[in-house]
Amino acid sequence: MPRSPVDPAVLRRRSVNRIVVLHGLSSFCYGMVFPFIGIHLASLPAVGTTGVAVYYGVSGLANLAVSLLLASAAVRVPRHALGILGLLLWLGCFLLLAGGGTLTGTAAAAVLGGAGQGCFMAAIIPIVNSLVPPEERRRVFARRYQVLNATLAGGSLVAGLFLTVFSDRAITWLLVANAVGYLPVALALALARRVPAVPENTGSGENTGSTESGDGSETAASDDRTGSLGVGLLIRASLGAALFQFGAYLFGYSQFEATAPLVADRLMDTGIGWVSVMLTLNVVVIVTLQRPITKLLEKRPEEQGLRIAVALWVAGLAAAGVTALGPGPLRLAGLLLYAMLFALGECAYSCSFHPWLISRVPERELTRANALCNSMMGIGMFFGPSIGVTLIGTGQAAWVWLPLAGLCGTVALTTVRRRRSRTATTVAPDPLPVG
Repeated sequence: MPRSPVDPAVLRRRSVNRIVVLHGLSSFCYGMVFPFIGIHLASLPAVGTTGVAVYYGVSGLANLAVSLLLASAAVRVPRHALGILGLLLWLGCFLLLAGGGTLTGTAAAAVLGGAGQGCFMAAIIPIVNSLVPPEERRRVFARRYQVLNATLAGGSLVAGLFLTVFSDRAITWLLVANAVGYLPVALALALARRVPAVPENTGSGENTGSTESGDGSETAASDDRTGSLGVGLLIRASLGAALFQFGAYLFGYSQFEATAPLVADRLMDTGIGWVSVMLTLNVVVIVTLQRPITKLLEKRPEEQGLRIAVALWVAGLAAAGVTALGPGPLRLAGLLLYAMLFALGECAYSCSFHPWLISRVPERELTRANALCNSMMGIGMFFGPSIGVTLIGTGQAAWVWLPLAGLCGTVALTTVRRRRSRTATTVAPDPLPVG
């Protein structure tokens, strides 16, 4: 007796769950190596600290080049193939790092790693979006962010214990394990190719495939019927999201990951141990509160969620700045409060940003738009730490935190604008930012 066909919605749900779980597994594997890549490279006689700078610099440039290439449509690769290609490039990158020991090999690994990031990051959001109905989109993206943070932290903890027992030379085996960890995700993306995508314009009053320019010109969706968007129209539709991503990483994420530990150690006398506590507290808050914050925001416009995210980041930076003027215990309390507020902002960001981007561009152009935003993310992460280091030169922690609070606030003021209209068929993009 033939089997009855499985409901496409069930197939999509299974596929999304498989992708999220296996992506979490790869994130766990990456968590085992990412804090130790620089240590590993610096310990190699033919690489040293110069090789560390080469690795991160070349990787960033390769990511930027691939992201801009994809955004320009000079190269168009189906999203699933693009994601799998990115994972295979990552695999090659970490195998080279594990087996290499030369500056040339390090640079080659950096090219593969940066290109892999450009490919995978451009593809994964469109793939997940094609499997999720609009009304579930924010919950799924928030859950994905929660899983990736938890597994990344778990991998780092396990690796720290592992290296305590086996010494730093065992990092090579962790690099190999991380490379292998990309294969299950590639399999999940390959299986997702067979799953029917969510029909467009279904069920939520929120469209993912139509935009109208702020000056009343022809909609991007109508242009999309005759072919792909030109670069100009694509940039016009997604510029606000790209600039927000740039600002969020320039004044937000890069400052938390790079500047905050330096300020805490050099200017606030908290010690390395408390920096670890700060990072752990950040992950705990995300894992614990991501779901309730998503539920709180899912009935509100995505723009409001992004404003809330930036407001929380600004509040955290301001709190750290004000408490930095006080005695040691107060400075420490401010640092931990900053970590908590930044985590809450991350929760609001994770369930709002990609749904906001998706609502602004035609679905078939989402890979290009996501690549454009990814390039802005890379630029923000590249230049952000230099801003923090410059401010650290003032010698006063408050004069690091407080200017960053003001700069971070400009992100929401200049890039997150409310759409003029929101219907089942047309979503008008925000006016172009001024300045």
